[in-house]
Amino acid sequence: MGEYTGRIEIARPPAEVFGFLADLRNMPRYLPTVTHVGPRGRHADHDDIAVEGRAQDHAYRDEGWLKAEPEQRRMRWGSHTQDGYQGSIVVTEAAGGAAVELRLGIDPKPEVAARLQRDHGSVENGMRLALARTLGAIKACCEDAEGVDNARDSDDLPDSRPFGSSATLNPDI
Repeated sequence: MGEYTGRIEIARPPAEVFGFLADLRNMPRYLPTVTHVGPRGRHADHDDIAVEGRAQDHAYRDEGWLKAEPEQRRMRWGSHTQDGYQGSIVVTEAAGGAAVELRLGIDPKPEVAARLQRDHGSVENGMRLALARTLGAIKACCEDAEGVDNARDSDDLPDSRPFGSSATLNPDI
């Protein structure tokens, strides 16, 4: 399984950044393939969620789990349908506010790996760029409400669909 990590600093208080990320309604603001995220049920140690969106010109819907741990300012998630798919985000204090560390564990499907290889030179580079794009969108959302639209449309930032798809439990990865 591929393990991918990215980090960014955000000029906002850590509790505020974590609050933004822990609110499922905000996910479509920083993951451009996501159109809707909603709760599906609560368990003792996690919440089940459903994710809907559009990637590579087709709609998707999948279900997984999410566990928010406010005391640690950490969220962890995974898929009910993709063995081994998992991720986490941790918000810590940094000199100018907060630091966000994003971790993703996934083996992209062969067709996605081939596209990442073709478009970015390697799967690892494509995933690294996708993580950077997603973290940039989170930063834009937290620091400047108008910035998220600019982050999504910027030509100098890599396409986040590989990460956005996998992070949202897209069955095509």
